Amino acid sequence: MSVGLNIKKRRYELGMSQQELAEAMGYKTRSTIAKIEAGTNDVSQKKLQRFANVLDTSVDTLVSSYTSTPLNTTGILATSTMHRDKNIAIILAGGKLSRNRQNIPNQFVTVHGKPIIIYCAQAYQMHPSIDHIYIVCLKGWEDILQDYALQYGITKLKGIIPAGSSGIISLKNAIDHIKDQYSPNDVIFIQESTRPVVSTEAISKLLQTCIAKNSATLCRPMADRLQFDMSSGKPSYVDRNALIEMQSPEAHRLFLLTELFDRTQKEKHELYESCCTMLLYNMGYDINFIESNFNNIKISYEEDVATFDALINQLKQMP
Repeated sequence: MSVGLNIKKRRYELGMSQQELAEAMGYKTRSTIAKIEAGTNDVSQKKLQRFANVLDTSVDTLVSSYTSTPLNTTGILATSTMHRDKNIAIILAGGKLSRNRQNIPNQFVTVHGKPIIIYCAQAYQMHPSIDHIYIVCLKGWEDILQDYALQYGITKLKGIIPAGSSGIISLKNAIDHIKDQYSPNDVIFIQESTRPVVSTEAISKLLQTCIAKNSATLCRPMADRLQFDMSSGKPSYVDRNALIEMQSPEAHRLFLLTELFDRTQKEKHELYESCCTMLLYNMGYDINFIESNFNNIKISYEEDVATFDALINQLKQMP
């Protein structure tokens, strides 16, 4: 493993973004960090010591090569690949909404020459801690999805699973499909296919929290100017700063998800929830939130496609 990749790995372990590391190192922009991690820029001995200090590690660790020994999700050297916890992404793409000019399901709308679902898949394809990807697909789109995966190099894709009548039933289908193939402590990421701006940092932070607490969900503060609750017939002031909006992705240990769906079946709980976190809450489990950012948009309407298009243009102009 190169020095750049060691720096990148250690940054992931600490949950740092490239911008945060750049600021700690005294660089003006994150582009220098990106070039170092990509192996384009070399690191002097003086800077290497600075990196070691900032990343709370040693120079020897940053220059060492671990190519022959795999790493587990906590960054500790694993003795065998058989015992390393795996991280699996399940992308939910069974929705039928098509409120766009192309009149096709939102997850298959093309923006800047690429289907929205592929933006999601590429985020997990490129993340070094993600092992496998499964996609729960709308009936009739399986072959097209398979072609997209081949075209865009989604080599981590291990299966396409039939969708259910709702997102939560689609998730149950996926868990039933994979639960015998993985270990109870493996981490399952649940990703909406219509949230195409999931970041490497968000995936890393979710993974960190899930490892520590078995479960984690992205959220963000309410952006709308919510002020009054009229449910009682009279206006009651609501502090929007105390409210959050749940987002995807979520991350949960596999044993938690299998236990959850087993309980719903035994207790005859109707799966009406809009997401897994709501189901966990309704079944009495603890919820752990991690704050997201306002770029983690969801594509539901035609104007959302335009917003995403503009966001891509903005990101392309960043150094």
